[in-house]
Amino acid sequence: MKKNFIDVKDDFVASINRQKKLSAIILVVIVLFIISLFIVVPKVQANIRASEIKSLVNQEKLANKANYLDAKTADNEINEKTAMTVLFSVPSGKTYGNIIDVLKDPKQMKDFNHSIYIYPMVYDVEKIEEKYKIKKNEVTIVFFENGKEKNRISIDESFDTKTMLIQALNQLPLSSVSESIQPPAPSSAPTPTSDSAQSTTETTAEQVTDEQEPTLGQSAEADSVAQ
Repeated sequence: MKKNFIDVKDDFVASINRQKKLSAIILVVIVLFIISLFIVVPKVQANIRASEIKSLVNQEKLANKANYLDAKTADNEINEKTAMTVLFSVPSGKTYGNIIDVLKDPKQMKDFNHSIYIYPMVYDVEKIEEKYKIKKNEVTIVFFENGKEKNRISIDESFDTKTMLIQALNQLPLSSVSESIQPPAPSSAPTPTSDSAQSTTETTAEQVTDEQEPTLGQSAEADSVAQ
């Protein structure tokens, strides 16, 4: 009887230990699952969004100096690059289409003197608007230096992209360097040349001659009266 009691006790303790091990395993699985929710899932979502953006944007082949930004790394690229021109826009609309037509044209892009990156606003639009102080219903091109905005232009349907876009893009970085350019010093008054001096002398001589002629006329009149 005593032996049976001991056996039952041992079985009970062993059962409890097995339950503890099973509980520990379940707890570890739950913890790993929660960690995966915070680490793995965002990465998966980012990859899904990037692929969806590519399909939504219909990324046509652009000229050599134009590229699309990757949604996963766009903000980091803007912060890390020394100088960067970025076009923010919802990838639709007439104005956006006109700009893309120019960026696809190798002949027009030949005159473009740097590079431009397209930031398609598909997801987190309000967050992008707030961060870069832009509006989703406008096409805005911003020039950054070391992650800080230096200049921007907004483009609407009245903007003639075919004739004005490349020129506007080329001038976009100039505001950052124009501040360091000092205006030329005012030139000193020009010294009179020999020709101007001679002209002045001749003018003075003519004035003296004109003043002397009446005097001679008055002398002749005086002589006639005296006779």
